[in-house]
Amino acid sequence: MTVDARRILRTIGLLLSAAAVTWIALRFVQSGALDLLQQASISKSRLIVALLVLALGYAAAAVLLAFAWWRLIRALASDRAVPAAPTMAAYAVSQYGKYLPGNVAHYAIRHAWIRRHGIPHASLGLASILEAALLVLSALALTLVADTRGLRVLSILDPRAAIALLVAILTGLGIALHALRHARFLGRYRLPSLPPLQLLLLCLVCYCGFFVLAAGCLGALAHALAIPVDSFALLLAASAASWLAGFIVIGAPGGLGVREAAFVALTGAALGESRALLLIGLFRVVTFLGDTLSFAAGALLARATDGAAASAAVSSSNPGDSS
Repeated sequence: MTVDARRILRTIGLLLSAAAVTWIALRFVQSGALDLLQQASISKSRLIVALLVLALGYAAAAVLLAFAWWRLIRALASDRAVPAAPTMAAYAVSQYGKYLPGNVAHYAIRHAWIRRHGIPHASLGLASILEAALLVLSALALTLVADTRGLRVLSILDPRAAIALLVAILTGLGIALHALRHARFLGRYRLPSLPPLQLLLLCLVCYCGFFVLAAGCLGALAHALAIPVDSFALLLAASAASWLAGFIVIGAPGGLGVREAAFVALTGAALGESRALLLIGLFRVVTFLGDTLSFAAGALLARATDGAAASAAVSSSNPGDSS
């Protein structure tokens, strides 16, 4: 894909995101979601506390993403030492970049940051490809195994066709990676060997765990707002499918607008449009605060590890010092 084509796709994604945000804002006012919030039995102070607690929970769930990223890098650059703390800290800090226009800054930030440890470009690039593929696979799998009967659009989904799609994605990914590894045009950037299957399964479990925990935060928010939900499985399917919609729209910053519009489209019949709008609108606040907490924790961890590395370097350069 050429640079111009990527720019066009990102521009289209940004415009879709802006249109979705506009639609969400208009429907939020017109559907009575604001009135529903004012009529909620929870007080403003308790709602703020609930949002902060759920943001902590979301930030904790995001640790699974950073851990899986470190394990992928460690497996793909097995000939180099890949420290856990700086790698996971870089991942946490870089996630804030997904809110920038284009939705690719977080990839560039963490790539540049982790390159300081001498990790080859090919290993970092393949890790990003595998992460994206496994995240998509996790979201699709959870959407299928969860309750889609109460969701618009997905209620007509044929499970056999969906399973065939998953198999096709896995097959296509395997063929693409095999072709890239043996492509001559890559030259010195030829891809390294793929991680072992058990590691890929571990990462898959981490990503599924993240989606389950995120859906748990969404369910807890619904409980705090006294929004009736038929089942956790319904929320899990809707949240995973809406995350996937926001992910595949290139250029939408953090899936903003697209994710919310997809969630409302899926759950409007089951929850009621005004309740769905209120729930997903406040959940965006939770995820943003959670990413902010992750950013702060990652920055503090990175500073601590850099300081420890600098101290170790000074100590090694002065072996005679006993103090």
